[in-house]
Amino acid sequence: MTSNYDKKSDISDNKLLKGLSNEEFFELSAIGKKKQYNPGEILFREGEPDQTLFLILQGSIKLMRVLHGHETDIETIREDDGLGDTAFTRDSLRTVSAIVQTPSTIMIIDKLRMDMLAPKIQLCIYKNLNKKASESIDSLIYQDTKLVNNNKYLGSKVRTLAIPEIDKYAQSELIQNILKNIPSLPMYASNLVMLLQEENVSTQEIVEQAKLDPSLVGVILKAINSAYYSLKFKVSDVQHAVTYLGFNQVYQLVIDHGVKSTMPDTAEFQELQFHSNTVSIISFELAKLSKIQKPVILGTIGLLHDIGNSVIFLLKRQHQNLSTLINMLNYACIGSLLLKKWNVPDTVYKSIEYQCFPEFFPPTEVPEEYRENVAIFYIAHLCYEYLNGKDEKELLSPFLDEYIKLLNLPEIPFLQLFKGHILPILYKKSNSYPENVRKFLMESETTIAEAKSTSVENINIGKII
Repeated sequence: MTSNYDKKSDISDNKLLKGLSNEEFFELSAIGKKKQYNPGEILFREGEPDQTLFLILQGSIKLMRVLHGHETDIETIREDDGLGDTAFTRDSLRTVSAIVQTPSTIMIIDKLRMDMLAPKIQLCIYKNLNKKASESIDSLIYQDTKLVNNNKYLGSKVRTLAIPEIDKYAQSELIQNILKNIPSLPMYASNLVMLLQEENVSTQEIVEQAKLDPSLVGVILKAINSAYYSLKFKVSDVQHAVTYLGFNQVYQLVIDHGVKSTMPDTAEFQELQFHSNTVSIISFELAKLSKIQKPVILGTIGLLHDIGNSVIFLLKRQHQNLSTLINMLNYACIGSLLLKKWNVPDTVYKSIEYQCFPEFFPPTEVPEEYRENVAIFYIAHLCYEYLNGKDEKELLSPFLDEYIKLLNLPEIPFLQLFKGHILPILYKKSNSYPENVRKFLMESETTIAEAKSTSVENINIGKII
C-alpha cells in the first residue's frame, strides 16, 4: 500500500501546487484521480469545453493548435507542471489540443473535485495558474520582440541579397547594353498604355491605335471571326469587331500583340506570355472585386509583369555559356527598367519593380502609391499558381493576410477566399476569355473537383476505420 508520504512526494514539486503545506498535499492526493496514459492519447481537443486541471507526475504532453488550417506544435509540457485554466467556474473552451507524447502519469482534478478542496488550497492553485499565465504572456512578449528584431535583420539581408537596388541596376553599363538590344514596344501599344492615365478611354481610341499596324487589325479580325463566336456573317470592319468584342478583350489583344512583337516566337516565350495573360485576367477581376483600383491598369500590370523574365530567356538563348550568371539577374528590376525605357506610365513599371516584395516584406515596405497594385497582382499570381497545380502550403507567406486585408477583401484564409469569391467570377466570365485561358480554367476546375472528391473520400474512409 502507498504511504501518505509517497502520495505527497508525487506532487510536491509541481509548479501549480507551490505553497501548499504537507497536510494540504495529502488532502489533494486523496481527492485527485491518477491515470496512466500512452503516447498518442488525447487529453482534450482545441475548442472543447473543459474545466479540468491536469497535473503531470511523469511523462510529457504536446500542445498543438490549428493555424492557417494546419495543426502546429506549440509547446511541450513536462512533469512537475500541468495544464489548466483559472476559469473553473465558467464554460471556457480550450485554445489548444493536448496529446500525450511519452508514457505519462497524470493526476486529474475536475471542477467537482476542485470544489471539494479547502478554499485555501483552491486559492493557492488559482494563484499559481495565474502566475503561470502571466509568465507565459511575458515569454510571448519577449519572443514576439525577438521575432520582430530578427525579421528586421533578415529583411535587411534579403533586401540586399535578393532584391537589388534599382538605381544600381539603372547605372550598370551591362544592364543598359542589354536593354538597348531589346526592340521597342510598337507605337500603337505604347500610345494605348499611355492612355491608361486618362479617366475615360474610348473604344474609338483603341480602333485608331489598332489601325496603325495591319497585322494587329488581322489579329482582331481573326479573333472575332473564330469558331468560338460562331457568327452567321464574317466581320471585316475593325470598328465593328472592337465594338463586338468589348473594350477589355481588345485592349488585351493589342498589348499582348505588342509585347509578342518584341520577343521571338518560341514555345518558352509562348508559355510565359500565356502565364502573363492569365494573371492579367485574374488581376482585372480582383481589382473589380476589391473596388479600390482601376481594373484595366491591373490587367496591364499582369500582361507586362514577366517582361523581365522574357529578357532573361532571350539572353540565355543568345549566351548559353553564361546561363548561371544570367539567372542571377533580378527579373523585376530588368522588367521595370525596360518598361520605363518604353515610356510606360510609372504606376505600371514601378508596381512591377516591387512585385517580389510580398514574399519577403509586409505591405508597409512597398511605397504607398503602388501598394494596392502590388497587393492585387500578388494575390492574382497566387491564384494562378494554385490553378496551375501548386500546393496550398507552397503559396502561403508570412504577410499574405496583411495584403488581403489591405484590399478590403474578406479576412479569411487564402484558399477559402479564392474558391468562394474569386474562382466563381472567373468561371462565370470564362466565355469572354481567350481560348487557351478558357481551356486552362476548365482543366483546373476538373483537377480541383477531383481533389475535393478525393478529400471527401478520405474523410469517409477515416470515419469507417
